[in-house]
Amino acid sequence: MPEEKGLGSKILGLFVETEGKEGTPAEGTEAVERGEKSAAELVAELAGQSAPVKGAPAGAAPPVNAPPRPVMPVPAGNVTPAKVDFDAVFKGAGMDAAELDRVRKAEDLLKSLPESTPVDVKRQIVEASLKAFGFDVAKIVAAAQNQLKALDTYVRLNEQQTAKGIADAQAQIAQLEDKIIGLKADITKKTETLASVSAAATGRRGEVHRVLDFFGAPAAPPAQKP
Repeated sequence: MPEEKGLGSKILGLFVETEGKEGTPAEGTEAVERGEKSAAELVAELAGQSAPVKGAPAGAAPPVNAPPRPVMPVPAGNVTPAKVDFDAVFKGAGMDAAELDRVRKAEDLLKSLPESTPVDVKRQIVEASLKAFGFDVAKIVAAAQNQLKALDTYVRLNEQQTAKGIADAQAQIAQLEDKIIGLKADITKKTETLASVSAAATGRRGEVHRVLDFFGAPAAPPAQKP
């Protein structure tokens, strides 16, 4: 039995005749005769896994009147993508499960096609396959556009939260720096005051010693430090 080809090749056989086999049955028909699933059946199976609900609202990402994006510091080195539940992001933006499924099915079909397939042929294959099994291409395009809007909004909100966090941290740093400057000035002032007091005490100590020396009396033992 010939080697079974991937889904992309089978879908491709629905629309493009194999080179050098003009006028021969399409590959999908051959697969049916061999008892294998045809490309149409495979696409139908893929589409039927989570078919869009008829009459379901399309939903759209709500417009956000946000201020211009702040200038954010650029991290050094490579950035590892975060683990984000994008389905939750899209649903939070007002998109329903049917919208998410439309885009996902289009992505799955595109991934299944051979890389060497021309873009125009890919578009023809994907559009015809989706339409054949109840997926409106216009709704898929609208859903994809809504996902982009939701992603832009998601990033913008994170930028705003990050900018606020950075501004708060910088304000605290400035307060701490001011406090450090004040504490250093206080240390300098206390040090200078101690030196001045010690100098005055040293001068007075010399005068007292002259009195004691005059009378030949010994000096008192030094006071113990507290």
